[in-house]
Amino acid sequence: MLIAVFSRIPKSFLSTFSILLSFIQFIGLIYFIFQLQGNHLAIHLNWFSLGDSEFRASFEANPSAQLVSLLVALVAFLVQIFSSSYLQDEPKLARYYLYLHLFAAAMYALLFADQIWIFYASWEMVGACSYLLISFWYQKDVAIKAAKKAFLLNRLGDIGLLIGLIGLSIHFDTMEFSSMQIGSVGPAPITIGIALLVGAIGKSAQFPLMSWLPDAMEGPTPASALIHAATMVAAGVYLGIKIYPFTGEDTHLFMAVIGAISLVSGAIFALFQNDIKKALAYSTISQLGLMWMGMGSDASLLHLVVHGIFKAGLFLAAGSVIHYLHHQKSSRHLDAQSLNQMGGLRKQLPWTALGYGVFAASLMGLPFTNGFFSKENLAGLLWENAQNSPFYSFYWTLLACLGVGMLLSNWYISRQFYLIFLGENRSKLALEKSSKRNIPQHFPVLLLALFSLFFWTSTNFLHIHDSSLVNWFQIKTFEVPAFWLVITAFSWVIGLSLTWFSRHWIPAKNYQFWAAFWPSIFQFIPWKARWTHVIDILFLDRFLIWLAQLQVVTGHIIAWIDQSLVDGILVGFSTKTSQISGHFLSKWQSGKVQHYWILVFLTFGLFLLYVWM
Repeated sequence: MLIAVFSRIPKSFLSTFSILLSFIQFIGLIYFIFQLQGNHLAIHLNWFSLGDSEFRASFEANPSAQLVSLLVALVAFLVQIFSSSYLQDEPKLARYYLYLHLFAAAMYALLFADQIWIFYASWEMVGACSYLLISFWYQKDVAIKAAKKAFLLNRLGDIGLLIGLIGLSIHFDTMEFSSMQIGSVGPAPITIGIALLVGAIGKSAQFPLMSWLPDAMEGPTPASALIHAATMVAAGVYLGIKIYPFTGEDTHLFMAVIGAISLVSGAIFALFQNDIKKALAYSTISQLGLMWMGMGSDASLLHLVVHGIFKAGLFLAAGSVIHYLHHQKSSRHLDAQSLNQMGGLRKQLPWTALGYGVFAASLMGLPFTNGFFSKENLAGLLWENAQNSPFYSFYWTLLACLGVGMLLSNWYISRQFYLIFLGENRSKLALEKSSKRNIPQHFPVLLLALFSLFFWTSTNFLHIHDSSLVNWFQIKTFEVPAFWLVITAFSWVIGLSLTWFSRHWIPAKNYQFWAAFWPSIFQFIPWKARWTHVIDILFLDRFLIWLAQLQVVTGHIIAWIDQSLVDGILVGFSTKTSQISGHFLSKWQSGKVQHYWILVFLTFGLFLLYVWM
């Protein structure tokens, strides 16, 4: 609201004002969480009543919500600093900052909401902010199409979420997540769990609703770092974390299977991109799939936070590369996002190359990075379940998918680092080294690189159990077997080797998952409408007309039967019989005594005749 009020002030002051607001918010959140000392805080306010039902506005700050809110605040603050340089020539800067603050507010509401309808409203507001930022440069037709695609595919998933929330409230007879205890009613049925996860599939761009996220890169790169890499897309994972305690293992396995498919397919498609942002988008899909394989447990939560830091850093570092190429005289009218225009940029962008290298190492799960802890922790979870669960065959399959996904991840991210920063420039551009340091761009990248290193999570670079961060937020960790470390090491070696052998190959275009899916939807709808019209005219309308005519004919037949048979025969015959019998019997009642005496003697005579015979 303050940004809207002061939108007319000069852009330099507007950026400083917005960054200051975001910094105050960040510091205030740190103080709030520090005061809680790792404990829960619940607030229940009377909202409204409907008949005998009372509705409360309920919020809960549990450790998982506190941790993810810190991630949102940190990334939002650094993205705003980065944006002050990246979008310094943008005429609609106030609108951009307004959307960023609105998104942060919606995300906080989603994280702390305990009442299911406040959660749903926050969920939709987050999606609306995504739509607004994807279509921020609405002058570009491709940005409008991408925003529509993201909006519609998310709404498709949200139908499932709405049905699932209604099912939850009916099953547990409450509208607050904190009151949903398994107790005597048992865990939520798998149908409710799947319905909820359908909504999460749309939000997290998981299989099969994954095609919108690469197109969402049409929005500003810093916004993509915040929304489509670090926080909003992780809301689907957070929903899985929220429902984990009161859903069964069948629901958890459904989530893990969807994650395994997304992990492998997203990594494969990341290899076949020549656009730096689209490659990172498919990387995000793949890493979100890795979180889904954690099934909403604490392993998912840890990787959510770790990934949010290094993936936001990757997007901001990619933004620095794009910004640098876009402002080079020799690269005008060229695609600044294409890997064909890159190569050898370590000389011109040494700090960006350093940050990108740290982020890539964290994504690969190399030692001395937080990514090593979170990936091995996920493997430990799957290994532990494979030993103790009747569904052990599923967990072994998931472990195999995790190994393949790690190998592909190591390949595509190390290859991307080589294509951007190593070797020589492939377009032979006469690149100029910047004469001054771009602090607003370098500071966020280097700070996120620092947060991607191991000592923030644990003082032991190979073990996480002595971590104060894990203990503060009550995150359960899992032991990984020794053989898995050998598999992990082999994936690093093979991934880097494949990068070396494929270092000269760049895809000719950006290959998309199920490219015909999106236009086919629109082709299917008119086709369905045409056939519905034909069936309606040729069959349905004719059947209804024939049915109406049959009703009219049947009505006439029934009317004739009623008038001629029922009224004419049954009613008329009985009336005539009654009239004749009444007329005959009325003759006996003449009122003359002599007639009565004649009948008496006649009757007595007939009686004597009967006795005598």
